[in-house]
Amino acid sequence: MKNVLITCATSNMGSEVSKAISPKTNLFITGRDEKKLSELHKSLVVNRQGCVTSAKLDFFSSDSIDKCAELATSGDGFDGVVFIIPRIPASSEVFPDDEVWRELYEKYFILPLRLIRKLVEKSAINSGCKIVFISGLSSKTALTNYSLNNCLRSAWLGQAKTMALSLASNRISVNTISLGGVMTESYTNKMHAKAKANNLSFEKLMEDEVSNIPLQKYASVDDVTSAILALMGPLSNHMTGQNILLDGGFNRSY
Repeated sequence: MKNVLITCATSNMGSEVSKAISPKTNLFITGRDEKKLSELHKSLVVNRQGCVTSAKLDFFSSDSIDKCAELATSGDGFDGVVFIIPRIPASSEVFPDDEVWRELYEKYFILPLRLIRKLVEKSAINSGCKIVFISGLSSKTALTNYSLNNCLRSAWLGQAKTMALSLASNRISVNTISLGGVMTESYTNKMHAKAKANNLSFEKLMEDEVSNIPLQKYASVDDVTSAILALMGPLSNHMTGQNILLDGGFNRSY
């Protein structure tokens, strides 16, 4: 039976991926909110043949990461990893102070990477493992109002490429899915509030929002989940180091 790790599993995206994973799979789910993690755990164990292990994980705390890594490396290793990090704050600031940069890289790159490093050092990533990093459009193209994302997402993309090369001898695939707009519960609520504030119908607002997207829509959570599951399966048997866009055609580059 395969073992799959999902970080930030209590996020809307993470919880839906957790629910979509085959019931014959052993799941190791992590999250910062212990109440949400407990509720997700209870919902996953119903009608499931594989076991579910949950562990609190605060990516902003090295102690929390180390405790989670100790538990995660005590089993039979992982055959799949869905790696989600906390949402990077949006900002158009091009030159943050040095201390601000250090804090951002610590929280959104160095500390989360600590977990992966410990998994690799403890040989908890099995041969043939499929690793999928969840990223955003700024990993592929610079976005004006997401200057912090532009830099941090690029760092993760470089890390994924480097891992793909170094782990390939064990037939471990490392790929990235970069998302455009996704109609998560929180984003849908945000759009409803925006429509109300602008005295527009939700339908009219969304028509305007997606007018620059060839497919004329944002992705559904199911769209994203299906893409992740595909990369966790045979699709990536001969694929590694790729950054796959799921943006409805927004990015026009070759």
